[in-house]
Amino acid sequence: MILKDFLQKETNRIRLSPTAISTYYTCPRKFFYIYIKGLKEKPSAAKVRGSITHKVLENFFDFVDLTKIDKKENWEKIWKKFRDILFKLLESEWSEIGKKYKDCFKNNSEKKKLFDETKEFLNFYAIKLSYSLHNKLQELNKNSEWFEQDLQRFFFPKNREMKLEIKNEDISGFVDKTMSLFGKGIAIVDYKTSKCSLPHFIPDSHLKQGKAYAYLWKQTFGELPKHISFYYLRTGESVFYPISELDIKEIENDIKEIRNKKPIIEEFPKKESRLCKFCDFKEFCKVVDKKDENLETS
Repeated sequence: MILKDFLQKETNRIRLSPTAISTYYTCPRKFFYIYIKGLKEKPSAAKVRGSITHKVLENFFDFVDLTKIDKKENWEKIWKKFRDILFKLLESEWSEIGKKYKDCFKNNSEKKKLFDETKEFLNFYAIKLSYSLHNKLQELNKNSEWFEQDLQRFFFPKNREMKLEIKNEDISGFVDKTMSLFGKGIAIVDYKTSKCSLPHFIPDSHLKQGKAYAYLWKQTFGELPKHISFYYLRTGESVFYPISELDIKEIENDIKEIRNKKPIIEEFPKKESRLCKFCDFKEFCKVVDKKDENLETS
C-alpha cells in the first residue's frame, strides 16, 4: 500500500514537518503537547539567536558580487569583505530584537555575550568560505566563457529557505540551503547553532530531521538528494550524510506510525532522557504521571 492510500484511511491529519518528525523521534509525548494540543514552547535566547543567524546566512549571498573578486587577491582580503557583510547583517537583525524577534534575554550581559559569540561563529564562517573561494579561483580560467557560471555554481546556493510541501500528506518544511553538485544532483545544507557533543558526529535528532528533508525532496522532485550536510556554526564543521532509499523508507514508516495513532495522550508515551529537565512541558508530565499513579493504586 502506498503512503497516499494509507493516509486516506487514517483518522488524524496532524500537520507534520521535519522538525515535528524529529520531535516525535526524540519524545512522542512532547510531540503530543506541541503538534496535537497546540502548546507553545517558551521563547529562548538560544532560539532567537538561531533564527537571527539563519536570516543573516540567508541574506549574505545577496550582497556578494563575484565579478569584483580578483583571483590575485589574498584570501584574507576576501575574508574581511565577507566578515564585514556578515557583521552588518547581524547588527541589522539584532536591532530587531523586541520587535521582529522576542526579547527573552535574561539581561543585557547575556544579550551581549550571545551577540559576541554569534560574531565569532560568523567570522569563522567567513574565513572558511573565503579560503575555499580563493582556492577555487586559482583553479578556474577567468577567460573561459563558463567562468562565471562555474563560480556561481560552486559558491552560490541553488536555493535558500526553500519551502517544500506535500499537500496531500500534510507535510512541509523549509530547507536552509541547497547546492548544485556539478551534474551530480544536489546537496541539502542544514545550519545548526546548537551544540554538538562530539566532533564529526550528527546527533540522532538532527539526522532524523535531515532524512525528513530528503523525503520531502524525493517526493517533490522524484530524485534523491546526494547527501545532507549539517553545518555546525559553533565549530565550523560540516558533517555529511549520504542519503539512500532506506532513509526515505524510514521516514515513510515514521509518518505511517504517527498517522496510525489516535490524537490522545495515551498514544504518545514520554521518552525519558537527560533532556527532560530542560523541557518546557515537564510539569505537564508530572501531572499525568501523578494521575496514572492514582489510577494504579485505586
